[in-house]
Amino acid sequence: MEAIGPIIVIAIVVAIALFVSIFIIEEGVRRGMRKARQDERAELAEREQWEVDESAD
Repeated sequence: MEAIGPIIVIAIVVAIALFVSIFIIEEGVRRGMRKARQDERAELAEREQWEVDESAD
């Protein structure tokens, strides 16, 4: 019966650690997606500029 207390404490600590790690991973994914969209926009703008330069020649 005395072993139940530490098991509950360990379970709570593990649950908090999982929650924090999921939050960190989610934030990393968001930042990665944001960076990918920025890169995609920059590439599209560069391609459009190249097409404008080609048509001007």
